[in-house]
Amino acid sequence: MAVPSSGQPDADAGADRVSFPSYEEFASDLLEAIDGSGLSIEDVRHHVEPGLGERRFECTIRLAGDPPSRYHVHLSFTWDALLTFISAYGPGADCELYHDDEEAQDCPHQQLTPQPFVDVEAEFVLGDGGYELHEMDEVSSWIDTVQSLIGKAFSEEDRPSVHVGIAVLGTTTLVEKFTAEHSWFLDFEKKPDLGVIARQIDSALRLVPQLADRLPI
Repeated sequence: MAVPSSGQPDADAGADRVSFPSYEEFASDLLEAIDGSGLSIEDVRHHVEPGLGERRFECTIRLAGDPPSRYHVHLSFTWDALLTFISAYGPGADCELYHDDEEAQDCPHQQLTPQPFVDVEAEFVLGDGGYELHEMDEVSSWIDTVQSLIGKAFSEEDRPSVHVGIAVLGTTTLVEKFTAEHSWFLDFEKKPDLGVIARQIDSALRLVPQLADRLPI
């Protein structure tokens, strides 16, 4: 892997490129957007994988209130080492990781700015585990109910997916996990509106309690 003779990318060249947030800035902006929607934020965690330089953010979100709502969302995103490099030196500077000085001058990366992206993922926890399943047809009915209800918080073509985890113990079938999952693809071509994410999470969480009257879990 070739790098400039100084051992670091040319900071002056990176200064002319489109700005890109650092991990800390993006995590802070995301938390600020969630808090601004009036949601309750719990258990914020930042993980680092030393071998890969990968970072991971996660937190738990509920509707504000006392007592806390049983329904909640696990929100997370992964930030790899390349994103850290780009946030420090700008989109396009990563070209210098793969070429020496002479090759880099003719590289198409210099004319076509790469678009780094982040997937923000939300897992809506819809029910407690341990429910004994008597008929597999129940699952299909649950999925239809969840998609029609929570889907109201999202666009028609971008509804959450529903996930059901099942364990078989002898002749007993148990539902261990029941969630709806959604992700937002942010390519940073322009500054993302994180308020949209917060508002959709808020809308979905306000709809989820209606499931208590429609599902046995």
